Amino acid sequence: MTAAGHSKVFLIAGMHRSGTSALCAALSRCGVHFGEDLLDAIQGVNDEGFWEDSEVVATNDSLLASIDSSWYSLRFAGEAIDWSAACFDEQRQEAQRILKRGFGGAPEGIKDPRFCLTLPFWLDILSDLNKQVQVVSISRSPLEIALSLQKRDGFPLSYGLRLVEVYQRSVEQALPGDTQRVTFDGLLANPAAVMRDLGLAAPDAVEGEWRDSGVRAELRHHKDQGDTDVLSQPLVSSEGLQQLSEVLNRDYPLEKSLNEIAFEFTGRGAELSELGSAHTEALATLNQRDLDIRALSAEHKQALATIAERDQQIAELDQRLAQAGAELEVTMATIEERDEQIAEFDRRLSKLGEEHAYALEVLRERDAQLERLRTAPGMGLAVRWMLSNEKS
Repeated sequence: MTAAGHSKVFLIAGMHRSGTSALCAALSRCGVHFGEDLLDAIQGVNDEGFWEDSEVVATNDSLLASIDSSWYSLRFAGEAIDWSAACFDEQRQEAQRILKRGFGGAPEGIKDPRFCLTLPFWLDILSDLNKQVQVVSISRSPLEIALSLQKRDGFPLSYGLRLVEVYQRSVEQALPGDTQRVTFDGLLANPAAVMRDLGLAAPDAVEGEWRDSGVRAELRHHKDQGDTDVLSQPLVSSEGLQQLSEVLNRDYPLEKSLNEIAFEFTGRGAELSELGSAHTEALATLNQRDLDIRALSAEHKQALATIAERDQQIAELDQRLAQAGAELEVTMATIEERDEQIAEFDRRLSKLGEEHAYALEVLRERDAQLERLRTAPGMGLAVRWMLSNEKS
């Protein structure tokens, strides 16, 4: 059967760090839709993403907080909770809204490790909505899970093992009879076979293509060394859970686990105190820098005002220079005009001088002629006669 032939909802239930994300990656490759509002991937934790709808996670956190619990509590008493009680009406309405809006296509998938603690709540709502549900439970060796929690969250090994027991005991009480069980080892070894067991037609893919989809062994950050005790084997039965409880009570008593986590958090508190002191000093330094910056800012504003004033003065000088330049052009034009007039006067004077010289030359010639006439023989009487006639 292909994924398109399904209208069911695949609900993935498994402890944190048990391989739920790898299982979702394989389901997604077979056409199962998990929606778009997913938590972001974190490198070194879940490199390919968590496949968890953020609103589903928020609703589960709200459910746990309403019973004074959390995802990391060792004193979860889920078996005593009536999830149909009116005190959960607000979360119930939110869950109904989420499931009704869907996850982007059929078949759908929803995954959150907190389902191990809240599974009855969600199964009741899915039933009310007439959704066909296939619960898929995935398990991994408790030791690998605890080691992974130790790296991711700083939980002591004993605390992580105890948390595995809490989750497994809670989910075992709530799993329906048709639950499909998967192990992390089996998924990594042959994802296509696991998908076929779930009724999905896995695509004909070589190993590299499954690796590209996010189902690859190198994303397994912690691997047990192959021991055969209960801590090294996936919990797939109530008998295995009972054996785990016996080992934990013998080797990891609850009081010891709580003391170790308290010691761990106390150490973190000391580190936080040191960081807080360093943070306070950093804040004081930042405050001083802020004061310095404000002082520099005031000087900067004053400098800008001075620059603006100088720019205004330069603009005024430019305007005055432009005006003076215009006046200079007028003056130069006037001078050029006067120079042309003077040159014209010079030319006229030169011409008049030439004419005057010519006139003087004519006069000299006339005077010379008269003088010759006066001195010529017999000309004296004739001249005097002519002069006397003119007078009479």
